[in-house]
Amino acid sequence: HLHIKGLKMSKSLKNFVTIREALTEHSARQLRILFLLQGWDEQMSFSNQTVDDAKNKEKYFRNFFQEVEALSRQDYLDGVVSWQMGETDHALAKALLTTQETVHRSLLDNFNTRDAMLAMLELVSQANVYMRTQDVKPAILLLRRIAMYLTYMLRVFGVIQGSDSFGFDSGAAEAGSGSKSQTVAPYVEALVAFREKIRAAALTAADKSDPAIRAVLEACDDVRDNALVEIGVRLEDRPDGTKWNLDDPEVLRKERADKLEKERTARATKTKNLIAKLSKDLEKARSAMLNPAEMFKTEEFTAWDEEGLPTMQADGEPVSDAAKKKKKKLQAKQIKLREDITAKSNCEPAELATKLEAEIAELEKSL
Repeated sequence: HLHIKGLKMSKSLKNFVTIREALTEHSARQLRILFLLQGWDEQMSFSNQTVDDAKNKEKYFRNFFQEVEALSRQDYLDGVVSWQMGETDHALAKALLTTQETVHRSLLDNFNTRDAMLAMLELVSQANVYMRTQDVKPAILLLRRIAMYLTYMLRVFGVIQGSDSFGFDSGAAEAGSGSKSQTVAPYVEALVAFREKIRAAALTAADKSDPAIRAVLEACDDVRDNALVEIGVRLEDRPDGTKWNLDDPEVLRKERADKLEKERTARATKTKNLIAKLSKDLEKARSAMLNPAEMFKTEEFTAWDEEGLPTMQADGEPVSDAAKKKKKKLQAKQIKLREDITAKSNCEPAELATKLEAEIAELEKSL
């Protein structure tokens, strides 16, 4: 049975979701990964958590493919193509064979796609560790072999379409001199090198508040986040330099929209939290506006002493000593509140309240 956010999908519960509806928010690839990661003989869960997990797995595969693609753009066939890292290379090759056996065995076990996918993800993890090895001299042909095997299996599972040798069908990983990646590489790398040079100069400028410096950095971000996205080039600024890969423009646009939405949500949450804090401060300021000497001058009493404490009730009965003591404590608390507010804000409570009201109103407009 399919469960939506922990409840069995049912029209009576009004949590019925069709594939067509799901595809309006998530890609077909993400939904396929979600299904593959769940056991066929167990209840299937469709929730924000499981969808996010599928998106993370998709990103995990994509990042690996892009790393291998970037390595493949090097003239690795002109240099040493043998394994140069000894046991480290052999361990990765063995991990590939182990994964192939695990995937095969899992599919023979009632098409256990979940264990097959987990084994493939573990292979990606081991390959990533391999590529991060200090002073790495990667066996690029081995990494390409791993990428091609993963692509083959993901294509069998329906996750990948197209005929690229590896990757998510960006047209970038196809072998041969006529591949799209090889064709555009000189032009993209020239642009990336130029952008990286002027960006580095701007980042090391003495006065980063200079409008010209800010304009340069904004232009660099705009090229990365907009211009290159529209032509299907993914650009990532990393500590070790700028990396680029070809990708589906629609995927990049969706990622950009998701990123902007997360940033908008984060800003809105931060603004709401600030409004909540200022509202509490406003409540205190308004409370502090009450003059301690006037706080008990209500219809409940008819006479007060020089400090403003009540001495006679409206029915003509004198205020008891116990009641006076209680009122004295309340008045002392009000005096302290007023003094604290005045000291912290360096202004009278009424003036502070006016400022807070204006600030809250301005923040509410931004939501």
